[in-house]
Amino acid sequence: MRLIKIFMSSLTMTLVFGQSTADLGDKSKVAFTPHNFSGIETVGGDGVVYDFTLCRQCHTPSKMAPIEPLWYRKEAVNVFEVKNLVQGQDDEVLPSDAASRNCLFCHDGGIAPGFPHHSFNGDKQVALNGGMEQSIPNQNLHLFKFQKQSAQTHPPESESQLRLNKYGQISCTTCHDPHNNEYGNFLRVEAQNSQICFECHEMANWELSTHGNPADPKFSGLGDNACATCHDIHSVPAEESLLKTDQNTLCLTCHDGMKNSSEEIAANADLASVFDKTFIHPIRVNASGNRHTDMDAWSAGIADDRAVACSDCHNPHATSDQSLSPFLDGSQLYVDGVDNRGFPKAFVDYEYETCYKCHGMNQNAGLGRDVGRLFARTNMSYHPVEAPGNNPYVPSLKTEWSEQSMLSCTDCHGNDDPLGAQGPHGSNVPHILKASFADFPFSSVEENKLCFRCHEEQRVVQSNGFKYHQLHIQDAGYSCSACHNPHGSIEYPGLMDLSQGFIQPLNNGVLEIVQTEPGHGYCSLKCHDKAHPTQTY
Repeated sequence: MRLIKIFMSSLTMTLVFGQSTADLGDKSKVAFTPHNFSGIETVGGDGVVYDFTLCRQCHTPSKMAPIEPLWYRKEAVNVFEVKNLVQGQDDEVLPSDAASRNCLFCHDGGIAPGFPHHSFNGDKQVALNGGMEQSIPNQNLHLFKFQKQSAQTHPPESESQLRLNKYGQISCTTCHDPHNNEYGNFLRVEAQNSQICFECHEMANWELSTHGNPADPKFSGLGDNACATCHDIHSVPAEESLLKTDQNTLCLTCHDGMKNSSEEIAANADLASVFDKTFIHPIRVNASGNRHTDMDAWSAGIADDRAVACSDCHNPHATSDQSLSPFLDGSQLYVDGVDNRGFPKAFVDYEYETCYKCHGMNQNAGLGRDVGRLFARTNMSYHPVEAPGNNPYVPSLKTEWSEQSMLSCTDCHGNDDPLGAQGPHGSNVPHILKASFADFPFSSVEENKLCFRCHEEQRVVQSNGFKYHQLHIQDAGYSCSACHNPHGSIEYPGLMDLSQGFIQPLNNGVLEIVQTEPGHGYCSLKCHDKAHPTQTY
């Protein structure tokens, strides 16, 4: 063991090294870290190490160039030149600060653990400018450019232990103090519960979310690991937001109801098996957004150019098992959406505003695919999703429902297995419905179970509301969809849909249904080859 005792006055040290004894005492903490390559095991009685041997791995005692604090390597690591990945000047060298370049000389995956990660099976180190392995611009949020300030991201505050470099960029030394390993990994702030992340990131509802503050003790590891559960802080930027893999795969790593590794914190609900059902929101697409060749782009109501991701419906930083509103499940808290006029919203207030991102008035809804227009409260009739219904007389409703009740999209759309993971992820019933619904003219009563989740079957069939129901349903075998649109009707009462091919206008061109009072009116049309001129009901 070598004892270092070099006695120099504080004044001399300040003149020679440009630092006070207190500064050197702070730097001397490096003697007890993995950055001590000199074999020194003790320090002087004042707790300060004054031996240059300890510092030479990163610094040179003679000033080689009039820049930076005597870095030993300044111009090396050109493999990290990433002008093609971040927007910079043609003559700009990145990282801009010599401190980061000095770190990366060793932390390239060869001498020391690398940034970006290197393969441990002997494969060549992956370079940020590595041709086909190159990522799309600006996906790497850590190191180099600091992303634009937003509601969730901001530069470290003045009192923070983190600091940007003189160019306003993130450098290795923003988060790491190479002389002090007090918090492990040379971090400036503790990593426990991702405290260091929240120096720059503020996630809405994180403290109350299932991922940030799980109520169930068996999920306590989520709160402990926090951001590191899903994000790889130093990864090659193959995925946006530094996710460990594409977000759909990442979510199903835990949300598959089982443990695939000793480190995994498995969720209770098995969503993976739900996404294996016949009709799903198609999340199994590749990173470029291309869908599988056997997938109908419209099977879930989305356009060809759009890939469905878990974050389209869920904010993983805010999701909670507590619903703050009867109109919005806790799993959809702080999700962006589209309102009933087609305008984007930063955070949804109603479940349907999440659905309208794809199924409402926007560029993803093709002709006839905008179901939002059928729920409009200005329509003649509609299922009460956006507002309570305008029909004061619906005698077939079950006791738990009334004419003033409101529905959500997931009252009808969701898992057909009531004991499985809930939500509109997948179903064995077309249109991701919870129960059978015949969307063709002729069917049995059993094939319309979805309608009878809210409506009393016997009261419907026995013509309690419409006196010809029994004739049409029992005797003629028509399905509910033969006459009704399950979302709404712009022109007609009772969700009536006269666009069906077997419903024709009369010889004089009249095609109408008129309601004269609740539950009564007349129709003028031709159906099943029979004319109904002002047929009363």
